[in-house]
Amino acid sequence: MPTILSVSTLVEPTGGKRNGYNMIRVLVVDDHRMFAESLVRILSDEQDIEIVGIAVSASDASAQVAMHDPDVCVLDYQLPDVDGVSAIMQLREAAPGVKVVMLTGLAQPNTANAAIEAGCNAFVTKDRAASDVVNAVRAANAGVTLPLQSIPAPVGGRYGLTPREHEVLRLLTHGSSTESIMSELFVSRNTVRTHVQKVINKLGTHSKIEAVAMARREGIA
Repeated sequence: MPTILSVSTLVEPTGGKRNGYNMIRVLVVDDHRMFAESLVRILSDEQDIEIVGIAVSASDASAQVAMHDPDVCVLDYQLPDVDGVSAIMQLREAAPGVKVVMLTGLAQPNTANAAIEAGCNAFVTKDRAASDVVNAVRAANAGVTLPLQSIPAPVGGRYGLTPREHEVLRLLTHGSSTESIMSELFVSRNTVRTHVQKVINKLGTHSKIEAVAMARREGIA
């Protein structure tokens, strides 16, 4: 039996119409419960979107697609059983007509291209505004394949920061605390500390304060 997270405490599916709107039935697929539940709340606030379930893996998603017949799957690229491209293929086998919006915390252009080629309708990085995800869901439901969102290339250069390290540095330069970064990026405290230490090492600085000062001085973040 696949493990299925209940959304009954978050949203009560209504089916059909709500306040005159034709509802877009959405399945959220993400194994990070905090992020998945946050996404459910964001999407459920929209008058034309109904959440039918949360799946924690591609196999869960395939089972729930067959059970709930969603219009759109909002799918995390990093799943515990397969990657996003393989997940899309599994979903297409279970429900050829389902639309897919791919989400990822760390995107490279080749990853996005592979997802689009596999059949996803939109590819959105998790640092985008919530409205971008909502718009992607609506566009996907309408059968529109959106152009790739702007995906930053690795910072590289003489510092060699990865996109995620660059994002952590950017948040630090804006005064974000460790707790704020955890919430913003949906990662653990240890993950934030690891990224911060890698940033400090790559910039050749000795502390977080020095790294932030250097980033502001040189316009890195």
